[in-house]
Amino acid sequence: MVRPVTDDDIGLKVLREAPAEAAQAIDHPSIVAVHGIGAHPDDTWCKNVGMAGSPRRVNWLSEQEMLPAVASNARIMRYGYQSQWFGKEAMRQKASAVAQRLLLALQRRRKEYPFRPLIFISHCFGGLVVLKALLDAQHDKEEWPGIFDSTTGLLFFGTPFRGAEGMSQMEMLEAARREYHEDEVQTDVLKILEPGNEFLQEIVDQFGRMRRQANKAEVACFYKLKSSNVGKIVGKKD
Repeated sequence: MVRPVTDDDIGLKVLREAPAEAAQAIDHPSIVAVHGIGAHPDDTWCKNVGMAGSPRRVNWLSEQEMLPAVASNARIMRYGYQSQWFGKEAMRQKASAVAQRLLLALQRRRKEYPFRPLIFISHCFGGLVVLKALLDAQHDKEEWPGIFDSTTGLLFFGTPFRGAEGMSQMEMLEAARREYHEDEVQTDVLKILEPGNEFLQEIVDQFGRMRRQANKAEVACFYKLKSSNVGKIVGKKD
């Protein structure tokens, strides 16, 4: 079952500061990881390597032998938002609102070095949040200085750029409704994942046009081939 997202989990959290000798350098990157819908902002990047009775989570973003080993001069952060679409704490916000809060958090964190290189790592819905944030930052560079122009890398894990055709939303909704009351299931949040969704098509097409312009960001996309356990996603114990 997914761990609930609390107020303490929301926002930018520094997982690893850049080494002292790199902290003042403007050319050393900041890496920002953005989780997906129905996921915890920390657990998304973790694997439990412990036993059933004594779990031990390893976060590949901060584990010294993992990402820090290949990005030794980077400051590594993760961004958290209320992503649960079912239950009493179900989110009542859209990708555009999450993107605006991400931009605001980045602006505050990067106040001293607004043009330090940025690399985004995103999972599922988080990739759409990143796309929307970059589009907004590119549209209004005075409001969000340095964010678009300084983005040098984009890694997308399972982001449904054309909708989540391989995942049955009806199956997910039915599973959630079996576990929760009707008013505790936010169906509107899932609409952006529908193939052909107007908002989804708009931000993906806009990003595609933006990519045809001069842009230095490298892009890599990854996706999985195995199906998901829908019941487990909504907290079913069986």
